[in-house]
Amino acid sequence: MTGDPLRDAIQRLLLDAAGDGWSATQYVIVMGLERINSDGNLETIAWHWSPQGQPDWQTAGLLDHALDVIRHAEEDDFD
Repeated sequence: MTGDPLRDAIQRLLLDAAGDGWSATQYVIVMGLERINSDGNLETIAWHWSPQGQPDWQTAGLLDHALDVIRHAEEDDFD
């Protein structure tokens, strides 16, 4: 256990379950959030979070890589 409950959950639920020996180091959580405001309208927002102390360049690198993976997957779908 690292003392970071989110990292520990990622490790236990995703990586350890796969059984291939990877360890979670840096991570970014990206979510779409929604709520009903006091006027009864639906509000939505894109939100991201990274651990305290994680350098911005690591967070940006993870997000950039994820977008690259998605783009390549889209290109592969058209072959």
